[in-house]
Amino acid sequence: MLVAEGSPIVLKIIVSGQVDAIVGVACLNVLEKAIDKILLAGIPCMAVPLLSSDLGNTAVDEDWVAEMIRIQRQSQQVRTQSYVHLMRAAAGMFERPELERLAPRTRGNANLAELNGQGVSGLDPLAGTEAIAYDFLAKGGKHSRPFITLAVFDALTGGRGTSGEGARHLVALPDAVKRTALSIETFHKASLVHDDIEDDDGFRYGDTTVHRRWGIPTAINVGDYLIGLGYRLVSREAAQLTPGVAADILDRLADAHMKLSEGQGAELLWRDQTNKRLASIDALKIYGLKTAPAFAAALYAGARLAGPVEKYAEPLAQFARHLGIAFQILNDLGDWQADGHNKLASGGDVLGGRPTVLWALALESLGEAERKELEALVAQAPTATTLQRVQQIYQTAGVFEKAARLVDKYQQRAEPWRRESSPMSCGDCYTI
Repeated sequence: MLVAEGSPIVLKIIVSGQVDAIVGVACLNVLEKAIDKILLAGIPCMAVPLLSSDLGNTAVDEDWVAEMIRIQRQSQQVRTQSYVHLMRAAAGMFERPELERLAPRTRGNANLAELNGQGVSGLDPLAGTEAIAYDFLAKGGKHSRPFITLAVFDALTGGRGTSGEGARHLVALPDAVKRTALSIETFHKASLVHDDIEDDDGFRYGDTTVHRRWGIPTAINVGDYLIGLGYRLVSREAAQLTPGVAADILDRLADAHMKLSEGQGAELLWRDQTNKRLASIDALKIYGLKTAPAFAAALYAGARLAGPVEKYAEPLAQFARHLGIAFQILNDLGDWQADGHNKLASGGDVLGGRPTVLWALALESLGEAERKELEALVAQAPTATTLQRVQQIYQTAGVFEKAARLVDKYQQRAEPWRRESSPMSCGDCYTI
């Protein structure tokens, strides 16, 4: 497969199993970042750099690209370990046949897409909530959290899921493990439904948000339903998991749920204040509550499914904290890159008045006059001109580069083998 710079479909295609190798065409600095990630997934890849870093005035050696495309794959005796099988296993749980098997419906088996435009009006009223919830659960997402659960469980039970026979091995995963991983995503999807209501976002996964399509009361109810489904997926596996394991996982899920609510509450309270000053350390604390706990629950669940977890508990919590913060900063950066995968619009966080580390970094880097201008801009009704000016101010303050460096720092903190060579300053650390 040939992939040009900025392609949003690479991950989806890798997970779907429709690609055996990738030829990347992009600026050299982009290739340096992207190729390592593809190789970590165990996908063979080659790259051709553009002849200039100026995307508006560059070219590519087409003969070189063609030559790479024609290279025949050679059989190898040693096979690279790959997470692709685990990524595919996580994504496969949300394909309709497997989803319906792992989480059988109680009100029928209707798919909204098959109701010939009638929507929920074509259903028994009692089946409407379930139908909308399952439709959203199966729609979109990278499935990062269930992947983490499966990956940790696999790592602590032999690591065969990353071997050359990983696909065959993962077919035999116990349903209790799959349902626990599925529950992690169910909680995440519930939080997205509620988050979209609170932010009044119009799009999710490239489609109309649940509350915009079905109304706010119905959307709140659907989110609540998904929370209940998540707990039930684990509680009803108590016999298979043993009551102690199920209780430990449910306790960790409940803890994550409460911390997420605290983080979201802090965000909402800040959003509604007239004083929009924010320190980057405070933004990171919100991230640590709002985003990190879901990763902590996913990691813990995978480890607890594999056996006793005492010696892993603190390292996993530390890893989740740094991973969650880095993930949220990347999400903030992605908010400035409109795409067809998620919300379709750029700059929604800043214009929606949400506290982000980008906003905090801007306030910390700008002079008083520019800070006042930035605050005045977001106080106005959002327009394309407003958005463009905010982006210019962010660029002047070097916000995007500083945020990218923060992502690198938190990655280093998450990876113990890199901490000694790249320590963070005390200002980047905190305790939740």
